Amino acid sequence: MKHTILIAAIMILSFTGCKKFLDEKPISNLIEETYYRNTDEVETGVIACYDGLQKVYDIEFKLTEIRADNTSGVSLEGDWGAIKFFRDAPSNFFLLDFWQRSYNTIARCNLVLKYLDNVTDPVKKKYFEGEAKFIRSLMYFNLVRLYGDVPLLTASIKYNDFEKFKRISKAQIYTQLKTDLLTSVDACPPSWPTAQLARATRGASQALLAKVYLTLKDYPSAKLQLDPLVGTNFKGSTYQLNPSYAAIFSTASEMSKEIIFAVRYKASANGEGNSFSYEYSNNGDARNVKASAPYQALFEATDLRKASTFNSANGLCTKFLDATAPQRDAGNDFPVIRFADVLLMSAEVANELSATPGNDVLTPLNEVRSRAVASIYNATNLNTKEAARAAILKERKLEFGFENQRWYDLVRLEESNTISILNAYLVATGNSNITVPAFRLIYPIPQTEIDLSKGNLSQNTGYN
Repeated sequence: MKHTILIAAIMILSFTGCKKFLDEKPISNLIEETYYRNTDEVETGVIACYDGLQKVYDIEFKLTEIRADNTSGVSLEGDWGAIKFFRDAPSNFFLLDFWQRSYNTIARCNLVLKYLDNVTDPVKKKYFEGEAKFIRSLMYFNLVRLYGDVPLLTASIKYNDFEKFKRISKAQIYTQLKTDLLTSVDACPPSWPTAQLARATRGASQALLAKVYLTLKDYPSAKLQLDPLVGTNFKGSTYQLNPSYAAIFSTASEMSKEIIFAVRYKASANGEGNSFSYEYSNNGDARNVKASAPYQALFEATDLRKASTFNSANGLCTKFLDATAPQRDAGNDFPVIRFADVLLMSAEVANELSATPGNDVLTPLNEVRSRAVASIYNATNLNTKEAARAAILKERKLEFGFENQRWYDLVRLEESNTISILNAYLVATGNSNITVPAFRLIYPIPQTEIDLSKGNLSQNTGYN
């Protein structure tokens, strides 16, 4: 029986003269059995996967940056306040929205993989597989860190395949991530033409795989993926820090050598813009989510990142500003993996693999700080593994404010450490009446999804 594709494929674009890879609205209501018949049609499915990423990263901040200890929530109510103040329930719409957008994108990836054999160009077939598995891995990596055990779908399913809705252990999810990303490292090209810079590369796959290994505390494996990216003297020919921190987030200077992978947006282009830029503004729905006072105090006076991260007068986010764009239709890309991230991961891995921090820790860490015009660490003031570990974690907090990284960094720490950090933050921001129980380090499974699963999808402990 024919069934309608649950996702939308995007028309192949004429890349000549296009500013960005994703400039078109999706074409919906295609029939799976009469599409994906050849190379070009499968490529529309690949492009649809990237379109899915736009939808996911437009709202990711609601589950990450809002929850983290670098932002404060003033007068947050409803679902916003529930996320911020650790009282979220399975009925929270933000949790359902992110879940559904993520699995929608996974479904798009699975359709591409299902019809790979219809691709007659062997080079493109290899690329498409690498891209689809990279994007699917990115979705599962986020889901497993946010929700814990989740359904693992590696093939297309019908809407009533309820048995497939069962949750799979985190260990199995991570095994699949490693398998898929190793394929992506081999399959994705080193680079793409300028007009297709949205697409996943070998370097993006290596960086994401390194982050998976780092999360699992498999430091030797992470090092194997990071070493080719950092190059000699921690300055790669393909990737390097942008001399200007502020320029990373400007619509006028996107996709520099610092960007290893970004989700691309374009203002006033048939809905290809982002809304998060506006939501963080003084009129947006997230206007009460600001840089917290303790976070602001972490920055040294000379640190150039401070002004580029938040407005010191009101704490509002100053990244991703697109003043000329219509409301909720901005053109700022969202950087998922930057070279600064690779440098700090490299420093962290080197520190964990050594008895005391050496140049392989200090050099990449100080490269990030030098660009920011922050004070430099040396073997005297960073002379123990524990001190270096704390310095690197702090540096990640300074470097990636409002980039959805901090919550993921917190939940990969030892549980007691994470809870201690969060409780201290709540006290410092005037919320000492709130303490964080361990079960709230992952979110509840959306109740709507549990209801739709016919009893196959179970709830996380503590939320029943």
